Amino acid sequence: MPNEPEESNFKSKIRANAYPCVERNDIVWTYMGPRQTPPPLPDIEPNMLPAGEYQIQKVLRECNWFQGLEGDIDTSHLGFLHLGAVKPEQTTPGTFDYYNVADRAPKYEVVDTEFGTSYGAYRPAEADSYYWRIAHFLFPFFTMIPTGILGTQILVRAWVPVDDSHIMFWSIAAPRSRAGNGAAGGASGLSAGGRPVASAGARPGGFEFLPDSSDWLGKFRLAQNKDNDYLIDREAQRTTSFTGIAGIHQQDQAVTESMGPIYDRSQEHLGTSDAMVIRTRRRVLAASRALRDAGTVPPGVDDPTVYRYRSGGVVLPRDADWLEATKGLRRAFAEPPAEKVTTR
Repeated sequence: MPNEPEESNFKSKIRANAYPCVERNDIVWTYMGPRQTPPPLPDIEPNMLPAGEYQIQKVLRECNWFQGLEGDIDTSHLGFLHLGAVKPEQTTPGTFDYYNVADRAPKYEVVDTEFGTSYGAYRPAEADSYYWRIAHFLFPFFTMIPTGILGTQILVRAWVPVDDSHIMFWSIAAPRSRAGNGAAGGASGLSAGGRPVASAGARPGGFEFLPDSSDWLGKFRLAQNKDNDYLIDREAQRTTSFTGIAGIHQQDQAVTESMGPIYDRSQEHLGTSDAMVIRTRRRVLAASRALRDAGTVPPGVDDPTVYRYRSGGVVLPRDADWLEATKGLRRAFAEPPAEKVTTR
């Protein structure tokens, strides 16, 4: 400090915090914990692909990080929020979108896993088969959504807390792994160049950002936001779109932000369709208490291989054990299945 006396020892007493960083595939990772040597980076498949085979997107969201994450593990909202205006006869029979709108209330099987939690949500496909949407929560804030084809889709999303009431949403994906352009087939709801893959029934629109500002929350803010009602189109809402909001991601953002910065969960009533949300909350709370009370390290900190998974949709015989039948398809860094699946 130039205004301190030369003999002052003030400079020896004050330190600025610095955190070790490492860059992998255009993402800078930092470790903010107490260890002298940081733990290894997680084996996030799309973050380990060769140059040119992955795509990274970021969007600021104005709500608590777990609020946004819970929206990602609520599979049945696809048939209402994104496909609410779509009738079965407007889709192609035998496709993922058809199965979603023909039965908007799937049944659930939810399990604890080595990395967090997983669900299999199933509904009728053909007379002898079920359409399964299989997806995951991975500690501490990662999700893998079920919109692509299981065994083919390579996608991880992260809900990184900025503060108590803001999230930086990350999507890390392999665009070549996406199949189909329906709401059930598009892998992330965002396409190359920051344009949305509009769900069936949503009006087309641009995925645009506001100009950057110099404050802490001044980057990666959507032009569609709560201050302008997400540019909702009431005419489209009356005729072709359940929400009138363009873009799957924007529809999700409108819903989670409209719950308030931090949702009061003491006032909610959870149903059977919230099985994955309930299981994930319990898993996170248990891991947090174990770390606080016994110093137990949460899953994935010291074993990066627990993240080597994939998510997506698949049609299975009705008598199949979904976990056993999809064991190979859920494995990351594997060759995709040879058979083709139509998603729309």
